[in-house]
Formats: sequence, C-alpha cells, structure tokens
Amino acid sequence: MWASHSLECITQAAGKRQTCLLSSPFQAGATTDGSSIYCMMEAGTAYPSVFVVDAPSQRDGPFVPPVPRSQKKGQRAQVLLWILVLLMLTAVVVQGYFLISFRKELDKATVTQEAVEASYEKFAQGHSPPTGKPAAHLTLGSSVNMAMNRGLLWEYKDGSAFLQDMGYKDGSLICNKSGLYYIYSKLYLGYPSCPTTNPLLTHSICKRTSNYPKEIVLLTNNILSCNWDSHRDWRHNSFLAGIVQLEEKEEVFVKVSQSQLVRVKDDSKSYFGAFMI
Repeated sequence: MWASHSLECITQAAGKRQTCLLSSPFQAGATTDGSSIYCMMEAGTAYPSVFVVDAPSQRDGPFVPPVPRSQKKGQRAQVLLWILVLLMLTAVVVQGYFLISFRKELDKATVTQEAVEASYEKFAQGHSPPTGKPAAHLTLGSSVNMAMNRGLLWEYKDGSAFLQDMGYKDGSLICNKSGLYYIYSKLYLGYPSCPTTNPLLTHSICKRTSNYPKEIVLLTNNILSCNWDSHRDWRHNSFLAGIVQLEEKEEVFVKVSQSQLVRVKDDSKSYFGAFMI
C-alpha cells in the first residue's frame, strides 16, 4: 500500500503556491534562506494520484424533525371542532334574532288587535259611519236567535245599529256596491260551568255568492270553552276582522257552533259590521 502525504510549501518572496507530494520511503530536506523553501525527493519515486476531498456543505436551514401522523390528525380534529363550535354559535345567534323579531311582530299584532277591538267598541257606541261609502253595524239585540242557515240574527235599526247603502236579510249583510270591505264581528261568550260535551266553539264569518254553490268561510276562530275548573263561571271574547273583496249582491253572515254560549248584555259586547275602504 502506498500512503500519500501532501506538504504545502509557500514561497513568500514570489507569492507563489506549490504542493510537494512525498511518498514513502522518501527523504526530504529543506533549507531556508529567508526567501524560499525547497523539497528534495528520492530519485525514482513515483508520484501518486492527488485526491481532492470537499469539505461538508452547509445546509440552508436548521434541521426540522418530521411531525408524527398522529399529531397531524389531532390538529385536523381540533380545527374541525372549532369550525363546528363556530357554526353552532352562529346558528344560536341567528335563531335568537328570529325569535326576537317574531316576538316583536307578535306584540305588534296583539297591540293592533286590541286597538282595533277598542276602536270598534267605541264605534258601536254611537260614532257616525263613514260618509259617502257603504257601511253597516249590527248588534245582537235582546236575545240570541239563529237564522235558517245557522247564522246569527242581528238588530239592524235600533240602538247603535244602522245600515248605509247596504242591505240586510235573515242575519246577512247584502253588498250593494262592489269593492274592498273591512268586515268585523265580536261575540261575548260565557257559561255558568264547563259544558260536559263538545267544549270547542267555532266563531266564523262566511260569504254566500252566486258564483259558488256552498258558503265560503272568510274568517274563523276556534275557542276551547272550558279552560278552568267547572265550578267557576267561564267568560271569553271572540273577535274577527279582515279585508275582503265583495261583489254586488254577495252576502256575509256570522256563524257560531254553540249559540248557547253567546251572552247578551248590551250593544257593545256582541256585534257585526262592515264598511267599504
């Protein structure tokens, strides 16, 4: 085996760089005169090949250990959990907004219903009807009577009742002029004790027209007539109101499923009417 060594000799004066390769066995001598260094090698010695070994290259960045798969799965699950929590919070906020909006609309409708009912109670107590347009206001009278069509019979000329450019026949208001009408009805209900059978009462405003063979229900209200203990008197009000299109000669009337629950007190408690808008 040959072992090779390299000796680096520097000539300072000339500013040159030389490399002397020495192989075993060898003899080397060197003299120095302050300006040069020389190398002597044994005659006949062969020069071995020169191998250049590069220094290890430097990495661009620090070594980052690989992330285990289980840790990656845990991070994904955590992100998914946060997304689900965010969606749930968003749903709660949206639901709360709609509930608040619905409550406001319900309160507004309740106030409007009470205002309409109060205004027509005043209207029934002697306010003059709108001039120049058809209008009518009927009261229950001194007793509760039923017509042949099972509609209630009304007082149409005494007390606070009146007819203005509208007709009346067998409990029905007859339209003499086509148009939009606001129709309304209020019934004062009561019973000394809960009925033993059929406690459900239905209060409806219906229309009869020549274009259809059967009566048409325009407005209706269902009331449970026994909503507390049987030993107490039951009292309740049912109010209906709405805007409908009436044609000439069409009739509107009020029906109640249990007339024995309708109480007669005065003109302001139970009434039926309409006027053109």
